[in-house]
Amino acid sequence: MARFRKAAAALAAGCSAALLAGLAPAGNGIEDESPRAIVDKARTELTQARSVHMVAHADGEKGATTLDLRFDVDGNCAGSVSLPRGGGRAEIVKRGQDIWVKPDVAFLRSQVPAPAADGAAALIGDRWLHGTSDNVLLRKLTDVCDLKDFQRAYASRLTTGQLRKGGPATVGGTPAVTVTGTRGGDTATFYVATEGEPRLLRLEGREDGRSARADFLEYGAPVPARTPPPGQSVDISELR
Repeated sequence: MARFRKAAAALAAGCSAALLAGLAPAGNGIEDESPRAIVDKARTELTQARSVHMVAHADGEKGATTLDLRFDVDGNCAGSVSLPRGGGRAEIVKRGQDIWVKPDVAFLRSQVPAPAADGAAALIGDRWLHGTSDNVLLRKLTDVCDLKDFQRAYASRLTTGQLRKGGPATVGGTPAVTVTGTRGGDTATFYVATEGEPRLLRLEGREDGRSARADFLEYGAPVPARTPPPGQSVDISELR
């Protein structure tokens, strides 16, 4: 009986290892390629993505701005933006041409002159402000939701200059290889997945003396389609 138990345990361990090996993402070999090839493949993965979840932090003269956004090439998005120096936070939902914004009082005061901001805060309360992408007040947030614009900007910047391959890294539990590019006084480090597709997992660096970092998650995952109900929204036309 003891021999049987040992044999069964060994068989179970072997089966489990085989099963886990089958489920684990395969290495893609990208770390063996040239720095230029690594960056180009990562760029292709990002610029061809239909949707992505981006968490970005950018330092500016007034402090750090944080963006946590799920967006797609059709202009749909859901997430939030936080402004520096007490500039407040706003949640964002966009489907097609419709956009909903749920700002806190600090966000309103940082975007709207004081008397109007206080009136808007009283009117909106804990509800969402609803309008369309044609509205001047909502246009900046509409631009943020455009994945296509982001892809075009990424494809044309921070991918030229000298590239140097670095060592291994891990981003969110996914193994990666790093490549650092320099152009003048600007630097950018690309973290590219070495398992599964060679996707860009993180981009960080300094440009014009300012640092920024963006993580890219959930490639291809649909943007949440749920929108705030009318009873929890205020039409932007009600603002004066």
